[in-house]
Amino acid sequence: MRSGAEPSAVPRIPRGTDALGSTGTAAPQIWYQIQGGRYRGDEPFFYPPEDHPWVATLEAAAPMIREELTQLLDADHKSLQPYFSRAMAFPPGQWKTLGFFFWNLKLHSNCKRCPGITRLLESIPNLTAGSLSVLEPKSNINPHQGDTNAIIRAHLGLSIPAPLPDCGLQVGDEARSWEEGKMLLFCDAHNHTAWNHADRRRLVFIVDVMHPELADRTSEICSHVLADQVLQRLYQRFRWLGAASGRWRYGLHALLRTGIRAVLPIQRRLPWLL
Repeated sequence: MRSGAEPSAVPRIPRGTDALGSTGTAAPQIWYQIQGGRYRGDEPFFYPPEDHPWVATLEAAAPMIREELTQLLDADHKSLQPYFSRAMAFPPGQWKTLGFFFWNLKLHSNCKRCPGITRLLESIPNLTAGSLSVLEPKSNINPHQGDTNAIIRAHLGLSIPAPLPDCGLQVGDEARSWEEGKMLLFCDAHNHTAWNHADRRRLVFIVDVMHPELADRTSEICSHVLADQVLQRLYQRFRWLGAASGRWRYGLHALLRTGIRAVLPIQRRLPWLL
């Protein structure tokens, strides 16, 4: 997830249209953060965990996830890195992550060191991402929106130092506490923020799962978001790109989407690729 970009710095990507998903249910209109502006769709802030069978699988695996991650961090504390946008947390750099899957990219090195977690993630239908999220004491994650409303984001509590009001997650105008061994499911396209004002770390394991109605569009959506993120970095590095015509920038986005979509299934099998 990442903060909103300046509308002038990104191409205006045409919005998705309603369609019937593989389940026969009307799929939501797809919103992408790169379009600019706030997400104003009708997805709820939080989703009922009981509606999703994979929740029970992940909750039952919480002790295994905690054990493998503890062993990894004890052996190599440098594997935990500040979130790529250090300004997303206050004080800066206090939100740290360790990734395994990222929009269907496989982070092979971390997966190899945590085989149980990797097998678990690969067993979850329509999963697109999995990572550890650490929020240090006396710190906040600033309000922001996610990349798209196409996924359900789920937080599995691993080490929760305190309940509300000292430690919690707010989505829209609704705040909830994490619980160890339990999952919170929410739509991260809505504006959201998190905080840990307690005296020890907060650890949650994050998974992103595609909405079932959009499962047959997973490759398309993941390549779209990854292309968005590549463009964001290009705009930051090459300011002149912001002055290019909308048609030129849309063409670059389309080229990136096509290339990434072709590479994704190969990258998951070949550790040396990307």
